[in-house]
Amino acid sequence: MPKSRRRKPKRSTQQSPRRMTPPPRGSGWGDFEPWARAMVAVNDAEAKGEPREALDIMEAFAAGPDGSYFWRPSRAAYLMQLALLRPVTPAWAISRWVCHQALQSLPADAHDRSRSDRALDLAIELRGGRERLPGRDEADAVARVMDGDWVYRQLLLYEYGGLGRFVEKVASSSLLASAGDVRRWVDARMGGYELLGSTPTTTTWTDLSTGQEHVTANIGSSVLVVPGESVIGRLVPSPTGELFEMRPMVVPTALARGVADDPTGWLDVLAVHRRDDPDWASDYYPGYDVTLLSDVPTFVWELMLLREVPPTDRDGDAWLARAVLDAASRHLTDGLPPGRDEAEVWPCVGAAILEPPVIRGLASAARADDIPLLDRLSETLADPAALACRSLALELSNAA
Repeated sequence: MPKSRRRKPKRSTQQSPRRMTPPPRGSGWGDFEPWARAMVAVNDAEAKGEPREALDIMEAFAAGPDGSYFWRPSRAAYLMQLALLRPVTPAWAISRWVCHQALQSLPADAHDRSRSDRALDLAIELRGGRERLPGRDEADAVARVMDGDWVYRQLLLYEYGGLGRFVEKVASSSLLASAGDVRRWVDARMGGYELLGSTPTTTTWTDLSTGQEHVTANIGSSVLVVPGESVIGRLVPSPTGELFEMRPMVVPTALARGVADDPTGWLDVLAVHRRDDPDWASDYYPGYDVTLLSDVPTFVWELMLLREVPPTDRDGDAWLARAVLDAASRHLTDGLPPGRDEAEVWPCVGAAILEPPVIRGLASAARADDIPLLDRLSETLADPAALACRSLALELSNAA
């Protein structure tokens, strides 16, 4: 595993004004202009495929004009993840990075802005209107939709061509070269799938329209689903096999079947379901986590692996890394917690190992006597967590 940098992304609930159009020189933006230019510079660094350069700019403009942290913590976190784990980062994770960039890319013209506005209006309408959105005020509520609404993301990237525009007009050749099949993601169709079952390394889904089975790497896409339940999402190709372009959304089976039978009309299927069940958007909250290497939400792996540790004992990256390794060792040696399945536990371990604080902590917390544990984890987990464990075991072995 690569050596860590000591930078930590700060936590904040502050929403970034990232979608404002960059000002021309002498625009009269006053004190905000340096941060507007920083946003453009960070976007440019990401489009070149340079996460460390983007992080350096973000660090230089960490505090915004009001003194609070300026950037979205999730963005800082996945850039740190890329910077620390680039040698073991698969092409599909770079493709996901391209999708994140396309979603946050500043509109180039009025046509792009109109498509973004249309996607936003449709997503808000599905949620029951602006009056039902959570947030401190209207601006905060809308920003939350743009930053974390599953439907908005699908509409803007795919139905309204945001991913295709970014791939063709913005992304650098070096970024695309490392992103594998991302050009084929542009035309990926929405589908409805039922979870058949999972192992620690694979997950099997069946297409509710064709009955075809699809086997994906178990990166946690099914961690919130039980066999027999259904999801909607887009299966996409990668050099190592199919996966969902992001964690799919859990929905009632009837809804998933409707989407499977009419992929291009998926939004209408959701709208009809919401009309028939007005509380649906609350019961099946259409949000998502900004993730690259795992689909396990942070709160899930924390509950799974850290619940036995007293809150008073939780302090620092080294503690967190040690706690994750100890939990993994305990599950390998003593068995899984009551009522837990391997398909739930091991994706959580993999997700934790790929988190930036754990990566940094492993640099000091991992010891030579952890090599056998890391070797077993490399045989138990799906990639890229397995590769990260293998890399760290090799580093420890060489240093011994």
